[in-house]
Amino acid sequence: MGDKATLETLLSAAVFLIPIAVLFTLIFLLLSRRRRPGAQSSAALPREPSNEQPQAEPLHALSLEPKPQTPPQPAPVESVETILEKIETALARDEKTALSGLYYELAAAHARRGNVEARMAALRSAAGYGALHGPPGAHAAARLALGEAAHSAGDLTTACEQWQMARTAYLQAGEAEHHARIEKRMRENGCPTDWVLTDF
Repeated sequence: MGDKATLETLLSAAVFLIPIAVLFTLIFLLLSRRRRPGAQSSAALPREPSNEQPQAEPLHALSLEPKPQTPPQPAPVESVETILEKIETALARDEKTALSGLYYELAAAHARRGNVEARMAALRSAAGYGALHGPPGAHAAARLALGEAAHSAGDLTTACEQWQMARTAYLQAGEAEHHARIEKRMRENGCPTDWVLTDF
C-alpha cells in the first residue's frame, strides 16, 4: 500500500514537473541563443556591403573642404596669321567697325612674339580705323596703348596726345570710369586736360 502511494505521488509530481522542465529548457535555449553574436536576427544586424554596392571612401580620404573645381580654360590664343586672315575677311566684306578690334588683337599677337615694330604698326592701324569707323571703345583702347608705349619710351608729348584722344573716345563710348582714370593719369604726368585735338 505504501509503495502504491509513493508511486502515485511520483507520477503526479512527474506530470507536474515535466512541463516546467520543458519550459525552463526553452528559456535557457532562447537566452543562450541571444548571447551568441552569430545568432542575432538579420533584421537586428547591420547589413554587410555587397560586392555590387559602391564602397564608401576611407576615412582618411574624406575632407570637410570642398573639392577644388577646375578653373575655366582661357580662350585659345590666336596666331598672327589667323588674325591677318580675319582682317582680310573683314576688309573683303566691308566690315569696317571690326577692323579696330582686329588690329588691336594683332598688336597683342605681335607683342607675344616680341615684335615691337609690328605691334606699334598694328596699334596705329587700330587707332586709325577706330577713329574713322569706331567703335569708340576699341579706338580708346588703341590710343591708350599707344600713349603708354610713348610714355615708356620717354616721349611725354606723344603720350599726352594719345591719352587725350583715348579720354575723348572713352567719353564718346560712355565709359565714365575709364575717362576719369585717363584724366587722372594725364594730370599725374602734367598733361594739359583742356586740349582740343584732331584725331590722327
